[in-house]
Amino acid sequence: MKRLIFITIVFTFLTAPVLADYYGGRVYYSRINNYYSGNGGEFTLRSDGGQGLLLSNSAYDAKTRGEDGNPESFQTFCVETAEYVAQPMDIVVSTTTAEGITDSHAILGSKPNGDDLDSRTAYLYTQFAKGTLSNYNYVAGVGRSASAGELQKAIWWIEGEGGSNAGQAGIWITEATNAGWTDIGDVRILNTWVPGHIGELGYKTQDQLYLVPVPAAVLLGMLGLGVAGLKLRKSK
Repeated sequence: MKRLIFITIVFTFLTAPVLADYYGGRVYYSRINNYYSGNGGEFTLRSDGGQGLLLSNSAYDAKTRGEDGNPESFQTFCVETAEYVAQPMDIVVSTTTAEGITDSHAILGSKPNGDDLDSRTAYLYTQFAKGTLSNYNYVAGVGRSASAGELQKAIWWIEGEGGSNAGQAGIWITEATNAGWTDIGDVRILNTWVPGHIGELGYKTQDQLYLVPVPAAVLLGMLGLGVAGLKLRKSK
């Protein structure tokens, strides 16, 4: 009975909806040679070693995490074109809507009152982060740089920030549209700020993307251990 109560509590905790934006830690960004193109992605986010990065990169593939030698880092892309990164930045994970469309939004950018993340961007970033985006060259070199540039153009175009719907960017936009996602899955926008100035628009920095670990995976593991424990107890 105690085990059942414990599992019920864990289930409630892991599946409860997040009702507010939350602090994700303080990060440095880096740019790895042949992993980015121009002012766009890929960016690498990692702990500043102080307040630290509080976000797990466990949902990322080996090709999109730890690429800078820091085991906790992950690869990401910009959401906007008119904002810039800072060194370091404080992260707030957006889990709220600005337009009533999806549950994560950018601040400023093309819509000063807030711009909800498009489900097509969420689709593309999910495939990228999991290492499964079609025609994306994950091998370090000029090929990866070119892929990063095209994906950044696609994201900016979808989000109304310029970009392009031609070439490979256009192919990915079509793929994302045909995927038919009606929500943003496990992708959230990271609202970033100059440290010590969260919420002050004059200190707003570049919004970026993050793939959240799925709590259900943790839950299934715990349930599996619980069932195994009950079976062992009965067999004794």
